[in-house]
Amino acid sequence: PGYDFTIEECILAGAAVGGKLRRRKYLVGDWEHTPSGCFLQFNDKAIHFGTNPNSRNNGYFLPVCKPGPIEATLLPGGHGVKCAEDHDFSKEECVTAGKIVGGTLRDGKFMVGEWSNAPYGCFIDPSDNAIHYGREMDGINIGAFQPVCKTAAHEAALLPAQPGNACEQGRDFTQEDCIVAATSVGGRLRRGKYLLGDWSHTPHGCFIEAKDKAIHYSSNADGHNMGFYQPVCMY
Repeated sequence: PGYDFTIEECILAGAAVGGKLRRRKYLVGDWEHTPSGCFLQFNDKAIHFGTNPNSRNNGYFLPVCKPGPIEATLLPGGHGVKCAEDHDFSKEECVTAGKIVGGTLRDGKFMVGEWSNAPYGCFIDPSDNAIHYGREMDGINIGAFQPVCKTAAHEAALLPAQPGNACEQGRDFTQEDCIVAATSVGGRLRRGKYLLGDWSHTPHGCFIEAKDKAIHYSSNADGHNMGFYQPVCMY
């Protein structure tokens, strides 16, 4: 809601994203198998406008929507790396989000598939920055792909590496949000791995090791920062 073009705006909006008139006709109808509002037919990019508010896209049509305020984060490639729960972009949002973080279309095509060796949701193949969308819910990133995720609701702050430094109570990121938060402040995966542990000599929660910026998460609530680690905290 709020991102639909009107019937009058649809021709110009559709043409702006590669649509065209089929035999010079603007197609308007009350179809049940298409999206409501402005859309293109996948096979020939013909511009349509559906007036049925209860219709459901059967997968052969490309909605044309007004751009919304999307903030995206590109995660580093690593085995098993994926977006945290509720931080996935939809298939419809993926191309826009992917382009924000430097992705492109491979030969003009948005790659959609059910890959078991790739993360679920929106991701980029760093070999050519091609934007993909994986529909396999149980897909596991083999490490070759970079998930494109919704930016965490809270901004991240990186504290200095000093003995005893830790996030204030209520300012810790969860284990699921840690990769996104730490990446936003310069963290990275060490050899493609997200390091989880129960260390006594590090701060509790999300942090990066100062020497190489490796992202860690410690579940030890009594851990004490020996001074070599930088807590990643909400602010």
